[in-house]
Amino acid sequence: MENKLSVHSLTSNNRKEPLFGVAGYPPNFALSSYGKKREKIFQWLQEINLDWVELQNTYGVKMPDEQASLYYRLAEDHHIGVSIHGPYYITLASGDKDVVKRSIHRIEQCFHLAEMLHANRIVFHPGFYPGKTNEDRRAGINQIIKVLNSMRNDVPKGVFLYPETAGKRSQIGSLEEVIELCESVEFARPCLDLAHIHGFTGGALIGVESIKAVFSLMGSRLGTDRLDSMHIHMYPIEYDHNGEKRHKAFGDKLDPTLPPDRKNSFYPRADDFINALRDMNLAPVVVCEAKDTQDVGARLMKSLYHGDLSDEVSL
Repeated sequence: MENKLSVHSLTSNNRKEPLFGVAGYPPNFALSSYGKKREKIFQWLQEINLDWVELQNTYGVKMPDEQASLYYRLAEDHHIGVSIHGPYYITLASGDKDVVKRSIHRIEQCFHLAEMLHANRIVFHPGFYPGKTNEDRRAGINQIIKVLNSMRNDVPKGVFLYPETAGKRSQIGSLEEVIELCESVEFARPCLDLAHIHGFTGGALIGVESIKAVFSLMGSRLGTDRLDSMHIHMYPIEYDHNGEKRHKAFGDKLDPTLPPDRKNSFYPRADDFINALRDMNLAPVVVCEAKDTQDVGARLMKSLYHGDLSDEVSL
C-alpha cells in the first residue's frame, strides 16, 4: 500500500530528509504547457524538483477508479508521493445522525481512493462541534473518537487518517485535541497545519523555539514513531480574534511601505520552520498551501533545508 515516498527520503548515508510538495494544482502549473492536462502534475513536480502532491477532494471524492490507477502509475514513474485531503463536509461531531452517517461514507470513499492510489495518508478536518459550551466541545471530541474507533475494521491495511489542526476556534482541532484524537485512535496520525495553529492560538508561532515546542509536545505525548510520521501543512497566515482569516504567500508583508524586517512579516516563517526541523532532526512530509504560490513556497522551504537558497528568493 505504501507509496515509495510516503514517509521520507534518504540520503546516501541513510539520513532521513523531509519531502516537500504542494496542495492541489498551483496556478503556476495551470499556466505551464501542461496546465490543460491535470495528469501532468506529477511530471511537472519532478521537473521543478518537488516530491509530493496532496490531491484535494474537498468538495467530494469524485475521481474515477481508472483515473486513480493512472495517477498511481504516473506518481510512481515520476517519484512523487501522494496524499489525499478529504471533503470539507466531514463532520463527525454533529448531533444529526444523518450528517454523521454521510461523513462516515465520505471517509469510506477516501479509503477506496487511497487503495487505488496506493496512498497511505488521508487528511481530514475533524469539523465543528455542536453547541457553544466547553461541555459541548468535550462531547464532540468524545463522539469523534467513538465514531472513528467504530470504523477500525474498515481501514485498509497501511492507511492512516490524519486529523488536521483547525484554524478557527469554532472548530474542533486545537493542537491538544488533535493529539488526543491520535492517542485515542490507533490508525490516526497528526496533521499539523502550523498556520492554523498560529491563527487558533492568536499568533503563538513566532520564532524557532515556538515551533520546536509544538514538535516536542507532539513527541512527548505520541512518541517518536508518530512524530516521525506526522504530516505538515506550512505557509504564512493572516488571522483575527476568531482565528484563521486568509492564507498568505511567503514574502507578503503586513505593510509593503515598511522595511522588510521580521516584525513586518506574516507568520509562521519558512526559515523558522526549517531551522526547527533541522535542530530536531525531523523528516516529515511538508505540503505548502501558500496563497497561489504553493510550488514557490515548497521550493523555498526545500532550498532552505538544503542550504542552497538564492538571494533572490523571498522568505
